[in-house]
Amino acid sequence: MAMMGMILFLTLAAFCSLMLVFMTDFFWLWVMIDLSTIFLIPFLTAELEVKKSWFTGTATYFVVQFLGSASILYGVLIMWVMPEEDFFSYLMVFGFVLKLGLAPFHLWVPRCFINFHYGGIFMVGAAQKAFLILCMPVCLDNDACANILFMSAILSMVCGPVAMFNSANMKSFLAYSSITNTGYMAMCMFVDFHITLMYAFVYSTSMFFLTVIMSTGECDDLKSLGAEVPDYYKSGASALFISFAGFPPLVDFCMKFLVLQECMEIEMWAAMCAVLVSSFINLLVWIWMLSFSMTGVNKSFLVRGSASRNWLNTGCVAWNSLGGLSIMALY
Repeated sequence: MAMMGMILFLTLAAFCSLMLVFMTDFFWLWVMIDLSTIFLIPFLTAELEVKKSWFTGTATYFVVQFLGSASILYGVLIMWVMPEEDFFSYLMVFGFVLKLGLAPFHLWVPRCFINFHYGGIFMVGAAQKAFLILCMPVCLDNDACANILFMSAILSMVCGPVAMFNSANMKSFLAYSSITNTGYMAMCMFVDFHITLMYAFVYSTSMFFLTVIMSTGECDDLKSLGAEVPDYYKSGASALFISFAGFPPLVDFCMKFLVLQECMEIEMWAAMCAVLVSSFINLLVWIWMLSFSMTGVNKSFLVRGSASRNWLNTGCVAWNSLGGLSIMALY
């Protein structure tokens, strides 16, 4: 019964997140944002083992999301009462930046991620953010607010990879990676909506594979990653790390190259510089991660697991290689 309840709440959260994309009214947008957060809480508190740490992460997440939702709601109310004022746009942008965990309001993300299970990390760090990003154009009519969001996205893209170097825990590492990629998705909103859709899909899919692999080994400490990642997932994990590092022609490289190309075409020079700097630091930090994951490898790429594990591992490798080739073929 507990499992069925968790699946039900997770399904409702996914439905409300999906409805965000189709909302054109500010009030119903706020309603769907709040419902997706509330329905996600039971899933975040679900653990295979009883732990006290879930309360810290879930409580922090709930408080931050409540503050962000309150800011968006106050902005909607001010818009109804005083539509000629621009103050409501600032409140809404602040609410979105806080809920997304963009810099400089990103400190809650690693605090929560350390106390989440890997399923929660995927939902909060990738899936929910992807849907939330897609509904942000409704509050970007004000130029000053658009500039605030743009600067926050640039700051997240650059600061995220730097903070990843200071992470000793796998979950905090993924938290700063989420901040970085959320910055990319927010910046893509200024480039092209279809590019944003594609980036959100690529990042969410890669994070799905990564969190599944990490949850199988219960990976926590970065330095012991080579021993904690199961042998039958070593090839899939390595493909993910190399892809996130930005090696061609894997999917992450092709996606960021596409973003860079679009920035060049519309002459967004600041965004171009941010992409280049972020990609270089990202390259170094994921190679550093790859060195930890390869520790103790001894013919582990030949180890076979169950049929489902082999399919997942093969799918992970195929996604990173064929996904990149598909993007190159389309663009």
